[in-house]
Amino acid sequence: MPPGSSPRFSAPAVVRGLRVLELLADAGGSMSLTEIADELDLPKSTMHHVLTALVEFGWVERDPETLRMGLGLRVWEVGQAYDRAQTLSQRARPFMERVRDELGETVRLAIRSGSDQVCIAKSVGPQQLVFDQRVGARLPCHATGLGKALLSGLEDHEVDALYPAVPERFTETTLAGLSALKAELAMARKAGYAEDRGEYILGIRCVAVPVRSRNDQIIAALSVSGPTRRFDDEHIRRAQAALRRAADELAGRLGDETEMS
Repeated sequence: MPPGSSPRFSAPAVVRGLRVLELLADAGGSMSLTEIADELDLPKSTMHHVLTALVEFGWVERDPETLRMGLGLRVWEVGQAYDRAQTLSQRARPFMERVRDELGETVRLAIRSGSDQVCIAKSVGPQQLVFDQRVGARLPCHATGLGKALLSGLEDHEVDALYPAVPERFTETTLAGLSALKAELAMARKAGYAEDRGEYILGIRCVAVPVRSRNDQIIAALSVSGPTRRFDDEHIRRAQAALRRAADELAGRLGDETEMS
């Protein structure tokens, strides 16, 4: 955050934690509790609580002898995840563009973050879109084709852990309950692709296929979507075949180092 600027959000604890991480990153080394509190113009008691939480979650490390603070392993892990996503999207680009040109449709690449799918790349086709998921946007896995393709790599008990409560319904066609979702995921595993039939936005149909690493783990998914009047069964079959070819060829370019959880 630029010096002197005011945060636009009413979450002071979060803002303080982020300011600590920015300060430690800029410092390039360790700092004491007093130094951090003075630099951020906050009481030491407040800073102690913030740092305790950051240490507990691995964002900050405390030297047990000097008690000085530095960036923790979690910062490195998040940075590595970002780099992997960037590498994945770069490698996927030519395959996505080929599918776009073959079908005349917008192609998306997404990864899973908890129970959401996050779009990390997009090749825009010539067709006008009723609904367009922007790069970086999150959508619920259980109500989207991309999300269900990603969830199909999980075992049932892992799906249960992701959804301790009944998943939200967005339209009349959203899958009703966890049992229906797990049944749909079983079909997606067998078929090798997943569909969304107006489950997040009525009138929008989507087909998606998983992208696998060399050790057969689902690390991403590719999709095309559009209005049901254009996405009839024949178009879905063509799209599914084109996406599967692209996913298989992309998988051949990826190693185990690109795996993401």
